[in-house]
Amino acid sequence: MTEKVIQLEIQRKSYGKRSAPLSALENLSLEVSAGEKVALVGESGVGKSTVLNILGLIDRKFSGRYYLLGRNVDELSGSDLAAWRNRSLGFVLQESALINSLSIADNITLPFLYSRPRIRDWRERFDTLVESLGISGIVNKKPRECSGGEKARAAFARAVILRPQIILADEPTASLDAENRQRILRLLFDLNRDFGVTIITVTHDASIAHLHDRILELTR
Repeated sequence: MTEKVIQLEIQRKSYGKRSAPLSALENLSLEVSAGEKVALVGESGVGKSTVLNILGLIDRKFSGRYYLLGRNVDELSGSDLAAWRNRSLGFVLQESALINSLSIADNITLPFLYSRPRIRDWRERFDTLVESLGISGIVNKKPRECSGGEKARAAFARAVILRPQIILADEPTASLDAENRQRILRLLFDLNRDFGVTIITVTHDASIAHLHDRILELTR
């Protein structure tokens, strides 16, 4: 039997004041097996990014339960959560969220600083990744010196360089041209094929959604 890496049940997720809560999600159930590729689709505002934040342990305020890699996340301490986010989860977001005071190289290799155990082949991984993404020429630049597409590819490299067990991607190719869109998708699915990385992608692009094993449509 294939291992379930994600078992999520959201009874209710609300925002705002208790006296006048705004419901974001209700009665959502999601199970994902190890190595599976799942696309989350739906109209804007249905809660796709909210689901991704819950899966990524960023948002924990909801009614329900969440088992990640077989562990109830409610039982994890703050330090455990931080370690899991760095080691087991990779985030590919619409905004690059790079640190402007660091070079592109330092941004990409930042996860290595918190990795336990240390990654011995970090240099090889770095060189291969930046070459594959076409950003070898910007590694010594600061983010403010780079284009939006270059920053998006650098942020992608940072998200996947540890080869996490699960990658959570929020519109990963939204700001890219056709060539770099294909580069990102090729690397994403190579990680799935070669290392069994589980992929969960939020997308409005039907052509990307259909590259996944399963499509989950969220509705209002």
